[in-house]
Amino acid sequence: MPRSTVHRIVHRVTEEVVAIRHKVIHRPKTPEDLEAVSRGFAGLARHRAFLKAAGAIDGCHVRIKPPSGPDGQCYRNRKLFPSIVLQAVCDHQGRFIDTYVGWPGSVHDSRVLGHSPLYRSSLYPPPGHFILADGG
Repeated sequence: MPRSTVHRIVHRVTEEVVAIRHKVIHRPKTPEDLEAVSRGFAGLARHRAFLKAAGAIDGCHVRIKPPSGPDGQCYRNRKLFPSIVLQAVCDHQGRFIDTYVGWPGSVHDSRVLGHSPLYRSSLYPPPGHFILADGG
């Protein structure tokens, strides 16, 4: 397949994914939806301590071709391959609640979180709830 065809297809698919992102990436819409997420986490953990869990967060590295020039080095992550960081919050069934992407791979997960709209807006999780995370 010619490179130009692949580029056109990837571009078209990307536009379609972006167009529907709000249908598949969203926070629980009602208190009952949030309660179902919390009960789901408590059920998975088999412990009542998780009855206020509103999601689970982590970051992953998406491999990229780094920009040329001196800035390209900041995209090298701790495993030494060039990447951008994708931060995602999922519910107990693995459905996306929130995503944030674009920081260079050398940036620590905690810094990405601190600059994310999710963190800065303080709208989620609601008071009295928490998001599960690792030490990253």
